[in-house]
Amino acid sequence: MRKNIRLWSDKIRGRIVSLVILADLFVLAVILMSLAGSLALYRERAETTSRNLNHQVSLTISGEISAIDLMLQTEAEEISYRHLLTAGGTALHDALARQQQRHPVADAIRVADAQGHMLAASDDIPDNISLADRGFFQSLKANPGQGMIISPALTSRITNQPVLIFVRALTDQSGNFAGIITAPVAMEWFRSRFRDMEVGEHGVVVMRGNASRDFDLLARYPSEGYVIGQTKVSETFRAQIAADPRSGSYEAHAGADNVDRVFSYQAVGNYPLITLVGMAREDFMGSWRREAVKLAILGLSFLLVTGVGAFFLARTWRTLEQRTAELERSNADLEQFAYAASHDLQTPLRNIASYTQLLERRYRGQLGDEAEQFLDFIVGNAKRLSIMIRDLLDFSRANTAGYGMSAVDLAQVVSEVLGRLRQDLEQVGASVIVGDLPTVRGEVFWLDSLVQNLLENAIRYRHPERPLTLSIEAKQESGHRWRVCVADNGIGIDPAYHDKIFNMFYRLNPQSYPDGTGIGLPLCRRLISRFGGRLWVESESGQGARFFFTLIEAEETIPANSGTGANAVNE
Repeated sequence: MRKNIRLWSDKIRGRIVSLVILADLFVLAVILMSLAGSLALYRERAETTSRNLNHQVSLTISGEISAIDLMLQTEAEEISYRHLLTAGGTALHDALARQQQRHPVADAIRVADAQGHMLAASDDIPDNISLADRGFFQSLKANPGQGMIISPALTSRITNQPVLIFVRALTDQSGNFAGIITAPVAMEWFRSRFRDMEVGEHGVVVMRGNASRDFDLLARYPSEGYVIGQTKVSETFRAQIAADPRSGSYEAHAGADNVDRVFSYQAVGNYPLITLVGMAREDFMGSWRREAVKLAILGLSFLLVTGVGAFFLARTWRTLEQRTAELERSNADLEQFAYAASHDLQTPLRNIASYTQLLERRYRGQLGDEAEQFLDFIVGNAKRLSIMIRDLLDFSRANTAGYGMSAVDLAQVVSEVLGRLRQDLEQVGASVIVGDLPTVRGEVFWLDSLVQNLLENAIRYRHPERPLTLSIEAKQESGHRWRVCVADNGIGIDPAYHDKIFNMFYRLNPQSYPDGTGIGLPLCRRLISRFGGRLWVESESGQGARFFFTLIEAEETIPANSGTGANAVNE
């Protein structure tokens, strides 16, 4: 075999020059294709950058608004509890001033009575200021229990500056409307946050009301050409946000400054606000042009280098062949080392099991029931670890020799997996229903891993408000194919993520569920594919999940613990 490879290598060396010429032509074609493809890549990169920046600014604004909302709610309760509206004077002013110092985002914190007259504030206010005609006052007076209101963009009657006012109702001890507490935030604060974002020379950052507010413009950077409060938006944006109100991306041409941009929008928490970040096509096209020049220079350099490299390639070909042969020998030695190391691990495990059994036989009846149970536990686990090492060795061999397909009793596999997970299932109060399961073509070790992955996921992602219910059932399809369903009543999976969960390392909501690596489901899908089937999920958020996989029926049954299975541990 090696002699034939050497003869083939000699012929290849004689054709190196021709191949170099073909390679040069190929590289020129690749450069042209890369220039076209990189343009699309830059557009996608601009969209990704826009989404990331938008997520950042949305979280910042949402966090500040949440802090203001909590402060208003807390202060409203304190005013009601301490009867500060009737006390008025210094006590109310001091309370508001303390809160304003803790929340410098707000220009001030002010209180008006049930008739809209300004009573007190953390700052100095003119006399005879009334808020009775403001829409937010009238709305809260009619319905004091509706929570915090965010005003349209307004000009402050105190500072004459554009502000966004956050307002909550004040109530007396009987729950009747007693006034309002407000926290105005200057529009300049929002623009200062937008100004710090790196959106390029012609990029924009915008905050608007959502559809319930007719997309009223609240803040924009840069602000030239736009009027605060205006509700004119592109039809593209209206159509996109109607399809997905929470977040999305689109392209639009801005008429005010005549710039094409890639936009992303993001809802600001649960508030009636949205942020938009637009990356100008002109900006990322400039980067693409610079990259195109570099790519052209690189292509010319390649043409020069390949001519010289062809000569050295021919000379070093023989050296590479020698190194390849050395690498093959090294890999073979490493494989033999792995086999030997795995074999050597069996000896201390056998000694542990043997001496523990000897201790058990010699002192049986003298150590007590609990001690004898401990000895049984040591022996059992030593044997289990020994089998696991042997299975790992078999798996290493299988990587080179291929899978050994055989008939597997799927019911036995499920039974042993449930036995290993019994403590976890009992701990969460789970109920399990197992239907009639077939004998299928597969490999015990991996079918065991598949079932355990799916059941552990069901335990991990159980619903916190109801006991876990699991079912494992099978239905015969056409021919000799079976469809197996593993169903639970857990938190479910949004249909938008049905494909993504099978991507390598992808995890849903890792903050709430930090366990797991994102490898289990991709591994399950790959295994089922190797066995000639397919794996998919059907689920709705909050409604549990049903994982389906198909396997081919087998004629001959073998015990699930008869050889290389991960569950073959009960010797």
